[in-house]
Amino acid sequence: MGLVSNVASGTGTQQSSGGGGGGGPKPPTNFGRGRISLQSSTTGTTSLATSGVASNGSGMGTGTGAGAVSPPGSRIASLKNPVGWVCCAPCIWLRSSSAVHKMAITAATLLVTSLLVASPILFLISAAPSQLPRDCFAADEDDCHPTPAPPPVCADPICRAAAISISSRMNWDVEPCREFKNYSCSTMESSLRAVKSAQELADTQMQQLLSLNTTSGIFRKLGRLYGSCLRQELNDTSIRRRLEQLGGYLHIGSVGPQSISPLVAKIQAIGPLPLIGIYYDLSYGRKPQTLLIIDGPNTPPNILENPVRWNGPRAPPYDADEVPELLDELINTFLPLGLSSDQRQSERNLIFSFIRELNQIRRNYVQKDFTSSYVLNNVTALISAHPFLSWSDLIPGNWTGPIVIRSPEYLRQLRKLLLQYQNRVIHNSLLMLFALNTLPPGRPSPLVCTRATNWALPEVTSALFVAQYSEEVIRHAIQRTEEMFENMKQHLKRAPSLRGAALVRLSQLKVQAKVWPTLFNRTEIASVLDEIEISSDNWFENVLKIYEINNNRTKAVNFTVDSSQTAYAYPQISKVFYDTLSHSIVVPLSVILVPYFNPVLPPYLHYASLGTTLAKEILRSITKAFETKIMQCVPSAVSVFSNASRMELLIHSGGLQIAYHTLLSLSGPIKGMNRLLGLSLTPPQIFFLISAQQLCAESDYGGIDVNSSDFDEILAWLISQGGSASDVFQCHSTTKLSYQKNCDIW
Repeated sequence: MGLVSNVASGTGTQQSSGGGGGGGPKPPTNFGRGRISLQSSTTGTTSLATSGVASNGSGMGTGTGAGAVSPPGSRIASLKNPVGWVCCAPCIWLRSSSAVHKMAITAATLLVTSLLVASPILFLISAAPSQLPRDCFAADEDDCHPTPAPPPVCADPICRAAAISISSRMNWDVEPCREFKNYSCSTMESSLRAVKSAQELADTQMQQLLSLNTTSGIFRKLGRLYGSCLRQELNDTSIRRRLEQLGGYLHIGSVGPQSISPLVAKIQAIGPLPLIGIYYDLSYGRKPQTLLIIDGPNTPPNILENPVRWNGPRAPPYDADEVPELLDELINTFLPLGLSSDQRQSERNLIFSFIRELNQIRRNYVQKDFTSSYVLNNVTALISAHPFLSWSDLIPGNWTGPIVIRSPEYLRQLRKLLLQYQNRVIHNSLLMLFALNTLPPGRPSPLVCTRATNWALPEVTSALFVAQYSEEVIRHAIQRTEEMFENMKQHLKRAPSLRGAALVRLSQLKVQAKVWPTLFNRTEIASVLDEIEISSDNWFENVLKIYEINNNRTKAVNFTVDSSQTAYAYPQISKVFYDTLSHSIVVPLSVILVPYFNPVLPPYLHYASLGTTLAKEILRSITKAFETKIMQCVPSAVSVFSNASRMELLIHSGGLQIAYHTLLSLSGPIKGMNRLLGLSLTPPQIFFLISAQQLCAESDYGGIDVNSSDFDEILAWLISQGGSASDVFQCHSTTKLSYQKNCDIW
């Protein structure tokens, strides 16, 4: 800034201090090396500017010149105002100093660089969520929980249907922290909108298919078999004739057979064995070896299994009923009319007692894996180890391979049971078991006969079940199942408690959800039906014909063939299970096509339904160290069940934990999970609701009393152990759902 002096009195003309009162401005005058000129401003005033440097060397000038200097008159005026000089001197120095210029450029560079570095950090800080508002104002802040912001909403019709299904079983007037069972499963007989268990859905589908899709085509014989079940009667002459061929009823006081082995061999020749099971399977490894396996009876309630297990799908493990439903009515038709009422009651009690105890040891001692099994080299060693049966009459004479005893304790307990009863009572009881294993599992009805037809011809009914879905739908469901399985495996691998052999087993574990390829081959299925002559009014004889054909297939099998170890599931039997020999989790199709596994639905519905089921079997396959926790963790209400049930509940709680924490590791507790429209619940709350409702539906369909107080306690314990339900529902520490978590088993 130059030194500018306006000394005019307001006329717009500059007055010089060196001249008189002349009428015009003085001509320009040189001062030393400087050149001074008059310049008119836009405001009408005239400024004094120089293009050089003043003779006094001060270096001051106007803003238009490089170094303007005031004339003498102006300098005199400025000396009269020393404040202006003092204020402007620092400014002139700052403009002219090169050091200041360098410092300014350096400071500007540092400022720009710091802004570039700090901008991402400032963005992350600004984008971070603020502290959530609290929904209570209690004195103790531990009882207050943040209220999350509402997540996005799924407005698809499938999501609305899922919300209606969930709410139809809920009782909104009940507090979940204190009565979780009544809150989540208030009524099991409720509306048709509620989603049923996977097995109930599969049975309903099969019932419709058998009624409507078997009147013509390749499945017409299947419809005929289904119709014969509906017309089966217990007092049929064919049943009495078969029982007479096996020796008939042995009267009170008669001398029973010296050994029951001949009767067991006769039953094996025509129908399912009631005491033991003998079948063939492959060992695990790169070069599988054919094994003959001796186990508990091969008469599960859902599948009449092929003795050569690798020739088709595998049946899941099962628990035998304590007393078959038709036993009492069958005994009444079996006992002769000449017995007195006391004798009939005595015979009835003996048969009931034997069958009940037999089924109890089956439930407690038949193994679902091969952890307790051992191998015998030949039949001679088998006879020496378990001499209570004539094994040479039961084992094929040409068998020279290894013999695997899968459930040794079952055979020991079976021997004790046979020694407790007379052979006459055992004989009569085995005849009843033979008939019960051949007849439908209950009084003929559409549902009972659907299950019975599934049991008698499982491969054919499986093909009928699969035919209702397109291959694209099946392929996509299998792919999503495999992805979920891998997610849970990866999550478990990060668990610090999983190490050593369990980690190795987890790494090698596979999931097998593919469908047996033969089920898509209509020609192969038609050839199976062509071998069987099905009567339209005699279920009992139809089943014995099917059993005979299965035995003939066993004799024709080439046991030296290098067969695959792939374990397939029967698609209509909705039970996921771990197959020991193939070291894989076997998943049936009916489980992965349930409504809650629809790809449109949010992931917490997938993990609450299929995810928990898969996690249970993963847990079962990788470790067995749960026995010490059973008595410590499982509530006392479970004492009404067997030891197997206690283990199942413990594994169920572990499966919930795995599924829940895997879900959180993928998407976080809220972010990325859509809320269901019309359901004012958070995704984690819906996860635990679905888990509880699935268990209620499965238990109710399986015949368990879900209205008992014991079931209430078991369900509350499972939900509290299976994640962080008490936090999700914001329960006070004194409520029932806030059990102390002491069963983290993974």
